[in-house]
Amino acid sequence: MALAILLPLIGIFSHYEISASFEFSNYASSIIFFTIYQSLLSALLSIIAGSLLAYLLNTYNNFYIVKIIAQSQSIIFVLPTIITIFGILSFYGNFFEIYGLTGILFGHIILNTPLVGRIIYQSLNEISPNEKMLSRQMGLGKISSFLASEWPIIKKNIPSLFVLVTFICFVSFTPVLILGGGPKYSTLEVSIYYSVIFSNDFNAALNLLFFQLIICFAIYFIFFRNFKSQNFLIDDKRHIKTYFDLTLLNLLGLLILLIITLIIFSPLLFIIVKGMNRELFNILTYAYLWKAIYNTLIICFFSGIISILVVYNLLVLTHKKTKASESLIYSLIIFSPAVMAVGYYILSFKLNLLYFPNIIIVIILNSFFVLPFTYNYLAPSFFRVIKENDDVSNSLNLYGLSRFLTIDFPGLKKSLITAFCVSSILSASDLVVISFFGTNNLSTLTQTIYRLMGSYRINEAYSVSLILLIFCIIYFFLAHKILEKNIWNIH
Repeated sequence: MALAILLPLIGIFSHYEISASFEFSNYASSIIFFTIYQSLLSALLSIIAGSLLAYLLNTYNNFYIVKIIAQSQSIIFVLPTIITIFGILSFYGNFFEIYGLTGILFGHIILNTPLVGRIIYQSLNEISPNEKMLSRQMGLGKISSFLASEWPIIKKNIPSLFVLVTFICFVSFTPVLILGGGPKYSTLEVSIYYSVIFSNDFNAALNLLFFQLIICFAIYFIFFRNFKSQNFLIDDKRHIKTYFDLTLLNLLGLLILLIITLIIFSPLLFIIVKGMNRELFNILTYAYLWKAIYNTLIICFFSGIISILVVYNLLVLTHKKTKASESLIYSLIIFSPAVMAVGYYILSFKLNLLYFPNIIIVIILNSFFVLPFTYNYLAPSFFRVIKENDDVSNSLNLYGLSRFLTIDFPGLKKSLITAFCVSSILSASDLVVISFFGTNNLSTLTQTIYRLMGSYRINEAYSVSLILLIFCIIYFFLAHKILEKNIWNIH
């Protein structure tokens, strides 16, 4: 992992003088201002929408449809971003001007509201049933009960979630690239990409890249060092019975919940409907599609494997120092996809690595970027299992691989499989790295969709988006089935 970080930094710092690149021009200042402005505004709106969604889900969680909505929130976050963004562009573009700041904000809200809602919803499930019953017995109204029970928990989650979503929007690439509509509404991440790929201006790219590194360092050391991951994308099995009275206020709440859900999932449903067009069967005969599917499969699989191996070994080495492992994992946010991609891009040209397979670079970088998500899926189960089994393993004198296979593995297998599947699917979302290293022979489904959109072959883009969606669903469930069947009884 350390080598994966050092190589691009060597590429950046060894071939360019910082003094020559580090200049605060009007262009750089406008890009920095817009990046910070849109990320803060996106985070604020996402927090408001996500908090409202979480409260409504918690209030009406007795309804079966509400339970389905609650369980489906993470789908938008895990699925390839380009599918949702393309759906937003195609569907909501029919109703209002989607390009520019409005489109960027709208895209970020739809992508991040389910994430915020999911985390706060899990926290709200921690409210004691006795507390709910006491509120009813005391005759507290909706507002009074909310201020007494739900609001303190929501308020506690807001600071860390605001920082998390701000950073996600700060380094956002696909929503800004597609919905920004051009250089006028570019962020640092997208401007670095434009400078390298379209202008071949490495000095301009590095100028922006250094500013991005400085800001990311500041975000990490001021905020993320204290970030806690316990509630991040972890399924909660606890269900608390709530009471529902057929009142106008409750019906209004249910209506608002359904409207928010429709707004979030409409782009995805639109892609499914539009993807089933006459081009769908034609495109299945094209060689470039199957090559893209093959490349996506290879990248997904090996990125998932590497991320699992790195995270598990890190947890083994630092399991007695939880804070150290979390700090190390979250320090990776400093190195955004554009920063790492530019470093490897420069290094590959300067060292004439023309025969070095680009797909290996793509796999390394993708596995690197999904590490925090792999960690959050695996770490809670790991710490629980290790704590439960320490006395047994010490008494049997079992350590290392023997302990893992004999004692720890049965309790970790489900989490390992889920973490692998989620990490693999997240790797399929990448558009930054593949944009730098993709070629005619190395193209993924994500890049194919973007190219089809750029050449105005919209029906084909719809069909490939549907194929990518089906690919992700089949991969996730098939990988789960195969791994459960083949490694279930390994002890």
